[in-house]
Amino acid sequence: MAIRREGRWLTAQRSAHCAFEVAPGKFRISLRPGVLVSARAAVAGLTLAEIAAKWGRGLWVDTPNTRMAWDMIGAQADVLGLDALDAVMRSHAGEVPADAAFLVVSA
Repeated sequence: MAIRREGRWLTAQRSAHCAFEVAPGKFRISLRPGVLVSARAAVAGLTLAEIAAKWGRGLWVDTPNTRMAWDMIGAQADVLGLDALDAVMRSHAGEVPADAAFLVVSA
């Protein structure tokens, strides 16, 4: 799992989700495009998207390992202000469009 910063963009390695810094320390993230979030929340959202992408359909099988994955997702979702299930559904339901320009809106 890797989150990269490229200028004002944060990108994820396994997921097409991204975040854009619209003002110092304030980001729009593809998981919650209508809400400005902190840098910490943006990284948490992309980390969550990475975990969800890595586990894929395996998240829906009940095992001790998937319960651990859901706990990690829940911790990241809390930072982002989402419920874990909502966050995973957002992550899995239609990745961001090829053009993420909709995130580039000033605060």
